[in-house]
Amino acid sequence: MTTVLASALSETPVMRSDGVELGTVHTITMNVETGELERLFLTPTIDDLRGIDTNDDGKIVVPARCMSDLDDYLVVDLTKRDSG
Repeated sequence: MTTVLASALSETPVMRSDGVELGTVHTITMNVETGELERLFLTPTIDDLRGIDTNDDGKIVVPARCMSDLDDYLVVDLTKRDSG
């Protein structure tokens, strides 16, 4: 994936690799010691959140390792969320 500043991802629409739009980037967390991105928190744009991890505020939680591409949408592959 192309190198992009994390701040540039704010409000970027997010789509699963199967074409389903999930929401928009709300917050990104990172490890301050390594600089690695850890998680994306998305404001949902879908109603059916079955099988999707959410926090107490209703934000979709996606591990950063799931990010796979960025163009008009940030594409995430949720099959990677349980790996590594």
